[in-house]
Amino acid sequence: MRVRFLKDRLWTPPEDRRLTVAYKKGMELTIKRAWGEQMEADGDLEEIDAPPRPADEPASSAAPKRSKAPS
Repeated sequence: MRVRFLKDRLWTPPEDRRLTVAYKKGMELTIKRAWGEQMEADGDLEEIDAPPRPADEPASSAAPKRSKAPS
């Protein structure tokens, strides 16, 4: 889930109470959907579209394929 934070937020995921993640207002990143849905319900973030990948842009060449090294 790609999100933008609307305010600073400390997040402790329910599956690992030993961890706390600090998010700053304005950060745009990908987080777990379960985390994002909870924080979105709290009004801390909004879901946004992911930036396009280079191969998705018109007139861009695909990434070169790698060949296996000889064994």
